[in-house]
Amino acid sequence: MSKKYTREQWLQKSLEAISGKGFGRVVIDSIVTSLGVTKGSFYWHFKDRNDFLEKLITYWDDTFTKIVMHHINKSEAGPRERLLELMLYITRNRLASYDAAITTLAHNEPQVSNQIAKVFESRMQFVATLFAEMGYKEADLEMRSRMLVMFMSQEQNMPTQKPLKEQIKFMKKAHALLTS
Repeated sequence: MSKKYTREQWLQKSLEAISGKGFGRVVIDSIVTSLGVTKGSFYWHFKDRNDFLEKLITYWDDTFTKIVMHHINKSEAGPRERLLELMLYITRNRLASYDAAITTLAHNEPQVSNQIAKVFESRMQFVATLFAEMGYKEADLEMRSRMLVMFMSQEQNMPTQKPLKEQIKFMKKAHALLTS
């Protein structure tokens, strides 16, 4: 008997499967097998492969980008403190742990590469607003924004992970470096 998942559970479990197995291209049969569901379950939730990929990227954006931005925007702290909170929030909640798999999809699934690029661009724009509030401009603003987004996106995907306490210290040092 196969498991039953809601669409959201399907998407979350698919992110885990894609991330854990390092799929270059998404093969629905492989995901179905790793989730322990039938192909009928896939078609219950998604029209086809393209529909699935679009919804997967939307789910990733909503869950791992928009929620973070909303959380940070609720703060009344200054931009330097909000930037640190952003870094710590992502680290504590492991919110970048699927970014490497998503980046791989961007290179191997042309139908969603623009959608993925827009998410990363929205992240850079969000971070740029914080750096701009601190007074950074032009090349300094762009470089710091790009460095932070790429750093945060890849840090949790390193093969060796430090304990959370050490990761927090590391984030505070990275924050000091980027804001000095």
